[in-house]
Amino acid sequence: MKLKLIVLIITLFVSSCSSENLILTEIFIEKNIKIKDSVNNEELESLIIPYRNKIKSLAKVIGFSKESYSIRDSELESTLGNLIADVLFKKCDIEFKKINPIGLDFALFNFGGIRGTLNKGEVTQHDMFTIMPWKNTATIVKIKGKKVKELIDYINNENLAHPSSRINIVFDKKTISRIKINNKDFDIKKDYYVLTSNFLQEGGDKMVFFENPIELYSLNLNLRDLLIEYIKEKKIIEAKLDNRIMRK
Repeated sequence: MKLKLIVLIITLFVSSCSSENLILTEIFIEKNIKIKDSVNNEELESLIIPYRNKIKSLAKVIGFSKESYSIRDSELESTLGNLIADVLFKKCDIEFKKINPIGLDFALFNFGGIRGTLNKGEVTQHDMFTIMPWKNTATIVKIKGKKVKELIDYINNENLAHPSSRINIVFDKKTISRIKINNKDFDIKKDYYVLTSNFLQEGGDKMVFFENPIELYSLNLNLRDLLIEYIKEKKIIEAKLDNRIMRK
């Protein structure tokens, strides 16, 4: 038995960052690859089955979304960001309390970590892989109030809807008007336990305030898997804007 392999090589030359003159070169290579006669259909099927089963599992419906939720439907918060941050806070707070009974104070993730929209209707595992394609894990840091203030200044300056939970901030234009964490007034002299991702804890997306924390905990839980687990449990998904972070 022979299979025909066609390789397409595209080389793109750009003379400079600002130049629009492009040269496209295409090379087609045709080659026959001989497959041993000893390879039968059963052996080929055994190679294919794991991938076929994976595709089937991704297409399986795990829940239903009441509306379409996006990361871009408001200025400093979003329906999808609120949903994701709240779910991850609840899930991880349960696990963290097994290690530390104090529990979490709040959660912060990054706008750029959400890459899709949760559409109205049936939700599949594939949808969640589209929304959160990364393999980021749940990470908890204990940081000083001064670092939390840096975090709030970061949100103020970035002006993006970074997903957050249990932190409420009101900005009066660019001035901080009010801060509450877990329904309590922010105290710059206090230490806080913050849920984030391993990527952000390492300074990703310029969130350097998470680096070198007082305490560091890795829950070894994939963030996307936690969301999938929640949707399977909840079945009906809904989210809303609640002015948790806003600018007057």
